[in-house]
Amino acid sequence: MFVKILRFASLFFAALLMGLTIAHDLEIPGKHLLNGAEWIQMQNTFYGGFAIVGAVTEVGGLILTVILLFLLRRQRVNFILTLVAALCFAGTLIVFALGNQPINVQVATWTPQTLPANWRQTRDAWDAFHATSSALATLAFITLLIAILRDTRMTAGKK
Repeated sequence: MFVKILRFASLFFAALLMGLTIAHDLEIPGKHLLNGAEWIQMQNTFYGGFAIVGAVTEVGGLILTVILLFLLRRQRVNFILTLVAALCFAGTLIVFALGNQPINVQVATWTPQTLPANWRQTRDAWDAFHATSSALATLAFITLLIAILRDTRMTAGKK
């Protein structure tokens, strides 16, 4: 029963992370219509909740999935699927730490008056890092879901 609860929690964190990162992706076309002053105002106003929930889902998802890895170590296919998910959670943390966070720190100091000429390149890099995280979060969700569905199918076949 503990493994089932852990699997559900891990999948839940992957779903939350996928939703957060896809939300950023869906904003890209609209943000590209903004001028620099509008973009920096939006960037420095709307993302506080993303950081808190994102941190919890990335770190929590990684911890839960690593624990799950240990518990599934004797189930080869489920172990591999869960390992992929754990690597994806770790990947989103790496992308954030090396990509988005340095940009967040930089952009937090900008105002409409101090916006550099290359702000669009910074915006595009921020979006690209989020798109990478989105792909990783989606892969984590899919692999965890496949592992759960595999067991559901196998359990149903035994009845």
